[in-house]
Amino acid sequence: MTRAEAVMLALSLLNEDDIVVAADGAIAREAYRALDRPRTFYMLGSMGQVASIALGLAMSRMERVVALDGDGNLLMGFGGLAMVGGLRPANLHHLVLDNGCYATTGGQPALSGKVDLAAAAAGAGYVWARRCFSPEHARMGMETWLAAPGPALLRFRDRTCDPFAPWER
Repeated sequence: MTRAEAVMLALSLLNEDDIVVAADGAIAREAYRALDRPRTFYMLGSMGQVASIALGLAMSRMERVVALDGDGNLLMGFGGLAMVGGLRPANLHHLVLDNGCYATTGGQPALSGKVDLAAAAAGAGYVWARRCFSPEHARMGMETWLAAPGPALLRFRDRTCDPFAPWER
């Protein structure tokens, strides 16, 4: 399953009132193409800030806030993970689309193949954090993630940059 397919699936499972924060670059463009929603914030020029922006919204709103993030983006703003875990907003759901590279800037390899992002989220204080590596389990994994108590993080393995991805985990 590609990142674009995973974004489309995630957006199709959301409620009309959910707020979405879509990471800058490829993820924001794919979210716009898949389902342009009035309650989506398409980030531009804020790499590494998805968790922090979603946290601000989750702390000030009652609606569910869904962060569509990339592995490189999350690694760039790793402090946001600790802030979310420390403040623990129950209405924040964080999807990390892990392709093993910085796709928006040219496909340079990221360290997500060596850093367990779900374990890092759990260690930071996320209530629920899991990995989904199988496209066959994508729908069930996303439905379970969206039903979980927050903050909840689902690391979804995507094959967008497969030639660059170090998938030894």
